[in-house]
Amino acid sequence: MKKILYICLLLACSLTASAQRWQSSQPFHSEMLDQDLPYAIVLPSDYDAEADKSYPVIYFTHGIGCTPDDWNDKYIQFENTLNEMEAAGLGDFIYVFPTGFNSYYSNTYDGKYPYMDMFIQEFIPFIDNNYRTIADREHRATIGFSMGGFGAMVLPLKNTDTFCISAPLSMSFRTDEMYLEEPLKWWNEQWGSIFGGIDQEGEGRLTDYYKAHCPYYQFTKENLEELSKVKWFIHCGDDEERLLIANDDLHIQMRENGYRHEYRVGDGGHTGRYWRTCLREVIPYIEFIMNDGQQWEFDAVPEINMDVKRNQDGGTVIYLAHDGLRRRLVKEMISLIKSTNAEDKPLAVVACNTRWTSLQKKMKRWSRRHSFTDAQVIALGKAGREAYGLQENFSRLYFDNADLLDDETLLTADPQKFWYMSQTDDGPYYKDMGGLYKACKKSGAEFQYRVRNGLPDSRSNTLIGIETIKPYIIY
Repeated sequence: MKKILYICLLLACSLTASAQRWQSSQPFHSEMLDQDLPYAIVLPSDYDAEADKSYPVIYFTHGIGCTPDDWNDKYIQFENTLNEMEAAGLGDFIYVFPTGFNSYYSNTYDGKYPYMDMFIQEFIPFIDNNYRTIADREHRATIGFSMGGFGAMVLPLKNTDTFCISAPLSMSFRTDEMYLEEPLKWWNEQWGSIFGGIDQEGEGRLTDYYKAHCPYYQFTKENLEELSKVKWFIHCGDDEERLLIANDDLHIQMRENGYRHEYRVGDGGHTGRYWRTCLREVIPYIEFIMNDGQQWEFDAVPEINMDVKRNQDGGTVIYLAHDGLRRRLVKEMISLIKSTNAEDKPLAVVACNTRWTSLQKKMKRWSRRHSFTDAQVIALGKAGREAYGLQENFSRLYFDNADLLDDETLLTADPQKFWYMSQTDDGPYYKDMGGLYKACKKSGAEFQYRVRNGLPDSRSNTLIGIETIKPYIIY
């Protein structure tokens, strides 16, 4: 009996192993680097059965101190994540996971370690020659996390004729000011050894070679035509320390210089869990673009239940400040806000059209007629200015695509308040929302920051904005 059970166990293990698609430690030797660089690969489930079929390819670049297998660890779980997406209708790709060491996927400034040249001239041709890829730029993309996020950007940035899509996740790079503040040991080991300026302090670190690879110095108006050949999709979590500041500043610069791109800020930090969430949006986006998609629409408009209870005194009042939205849309927003009140606590939602009356007057009128113990505000568009100016009256402040100050660098955030700021990546007040995020970081205030996909329908954008706020409303 034990022998039968043992045979069954071996058979089960064999079947499980045969079902695994992740192929680790595949051999590749670089003549240019005179070094072995093993890679991992995941092939389409029908790869062997469809012998005449070729596939687009996505290159996945890992972070510093990692290996290709870190893409499939217990946090990112690439194989499981892919199976889930394919079950939901995702098409077929070849997924390649190269070894990047600590190279930042760039040639070193002294020419002694030409990693990028190797990647373009040796590794990609090797993959194209050994697998049935569609070997053109229109079917080749990059995704990377942390240092690999820099790699996923810099490889297409320097080789626009090789890649059509770049998707850096939590891209590891800094503003000039941050680089100048790096401890010398850390600077030498991580940056100076690649981009030059070893043992330098101050401006000496900002070498011409560094500038030739730094996104800030490349996404200029002069480079707009060339770099716009690539579709850019930048993703970063709001719990990042300095990386979100750098990524957010790059988003603002790209907006200012006319670069069309996708930008997202989600709930999370420098973790595999966050990157796994990113993949569920980024890979379908890549498929969409490679299938000649023009308008990317990912977010789903929430369902509206208009059968909600009347306002109740004695608890929380939420002022919904807007600058002239249609009455029907305002009612839908109120219904969404009230739908979070599962415990049926006393709640009032008071709409204020700031085109007709000030928020301050509305608050005075309401407080004379009703009692409440806590006041919060949700402000949209130009109504954000007055709500921001009245921040001392609220325990929690939520801003969505909101106008705050003419100079966003002067924004402050009371650390005793909770702040929520969200926007669409094509919204008009991107400087204000990014500026308020930085003010929260500076003051130590509790906050959440989101950037979501911008849809062509203003109603959908508004309702999705309220939907993102809902989980953070406290009664």
